[in-house]
Amino acid sequence: MKKPLQVVLPLAFLIVMVAVAGRATSAKSAPIAATAITGATNCVKYAGVESTGNKNSMDPAQQPSSQNSLNVNASYDRLTTVDDNWKVLPSLATSWKPSAGGKVWTFQLRKDVKFHDGKPFTSADVVYTFRRVIDPKTGSEGASQMTFLKPSGIQAAGPYAVRFVTAKPVAELPLLITNKNTFIVQNGATAATLRTKGAGTGPFIAQNFRPTKQVQTFNRNPNYWRKGFPKAPCLQLYVIQEANSMLAALQTGQVDFSQQVAYEIVPALKRNSSVKLTATGPSTSMVMPMWVDTAPFNKLAVRQALKKVVDRKQMVANALLGYGVIGDDNPVPPTSPDAWRKTVPGPDVAGARKLLASAGYNASNPLKVDLYTADMIPGIVNMTQLFKQQAAKAGIQVNVITGPASEYWDNIWLKHPFQVSAWSARPAGLALSIAYLKNAPYPETHWKVPAFDALVQKANTTVDPAARRALYKKAGRMLTQQGGAIIPAFQRVVAAQRSNCRGYVP
Repeated sequence: MKKPLQVVLPLAFLIVMVAVAGRATSAKSAPIAATAITGATNCVKYAGVESTGNKNSMDPAQQPSSQNSLNVNASYDRLTTVDDNWKVLPSLATSWKPSAGGKVWTFQLRKDVKFHDGKPFTSADVVYTFRRVIDPKTGSEGASQMTFLKPSGIQAAGPYAVRFVTAKPVAELPLLITNKNTFIVQNGATAATLRTKGAGTGPFIAQNFRPTKQVQTFNRNPNYWRKGFPKAPCLQLYVIQEANSMLAALQTGQVDFSQQVAYEIVPALKRNSSVKLTATGPSTSMVMPMWVDTAPFNKLAVRQALKKVVDRKQMVANALLGYGVIGDDNPVPPTSPDAWRKTVPGPDVAGARKLLASAGYNASNPLKVDLYTADMIPGIVNMTQLFKQQAAKAGIQVNVITGPASEYWDNIWLKHPFQVSAWSARPAGLALSIAYLKNAPYPETHWKVPAFDALVQKANTTVDPAARRALYKKAGRMLTQQGGAIIPAFQRVVAAQRSNCRGYVP
């Protein structure tokens, strides 16, 4: 009888997938530390849903999709990780504390940790990693999320301690530096080496990595610092973008686990006694970004009208089969304590028509827009088709252009004024930064508003929790009312694992 597989997946890694585009999720996706899926004598076959093509990489500083994040989370560790409630937990750092004035944070590092090549992990690696991420030459999305850090403020305090010195107090510094790009790389590692070989301390070691290779194999790190982990001898990472192909792979055992499955195959998987489904809380945001500097979206009335036509309850019920929560056109879900309001109004077709009229659109001159989409995130094509139907009630003509999922992130995203996107869950300070600051690495709405930047930056350096939350709420309200992001819903991501696989907790 086959021994059940247990997959050891770092915690940060789980967040990324619930993540993306870090991209979604984001997303765009988010973090991982070292949790697990365990195995016996064979590899755990793990399926992802995004492909980055030749941009696929082992470099933590460059993670345009969840495919990259899967690689990174398997092979690296960060100083810290987070739980579902954004509580910061130890990883390569064992403890941390601020100075009395809050401008200096000191992290104590774990000893006796080795990189995959046997080199000892020290503070020099941490200093190098963070300076590299914030260096404009690196071009990492993590830089815009850590503008409070300067190279001179990232300092070794002995071989096993690091100081972060900031100009102002940063009360949430341990949380803000726990993002998807801050996995620790070896001191001096070059971009070329990191892209194809990596240089981490994580639970698995990449084997003959090539960016466009269909199956990436990661073998167990025999010297991993977390005793007893990883349980699996190896991971094999697949990319399966087509829903029915994923269904077949899970039903036949071609793959053991997928951290995200399309909603349309959930009913069939529920009927299969060999497959267990697990859903997260509200995680990946489903986004339709508009370029606010490009007609017709440069008119506030047009953006507001397009938001007013959305029937968010219908989106959750139909596009996500109920696996989601209503969104409020900013990256903080209404269920969060940092949300500016808890109740989101329903559709207002009459209000949308009035706004359109003020912008010069009517029955004889209807608003016509092209919306680019692809089936790269479960439910997102259905969302765009629903949006087309809902917008038509206000006389808006939406031309949905559906392209191949395999090319979307490379050839469509960020290249058209109205498109789709998805971001994995992040705490408010990071969620409001990644795509909306003026220097954001992924400016998918072309939103560049100094007043908004000032709110986010002030929040990230405000010590008092209540005052910081109030600032996050003001920033969220500004995006909802003026911004270029339509966010109808946040997905509850559904993972599937076969009965021979255990150990996954979303």
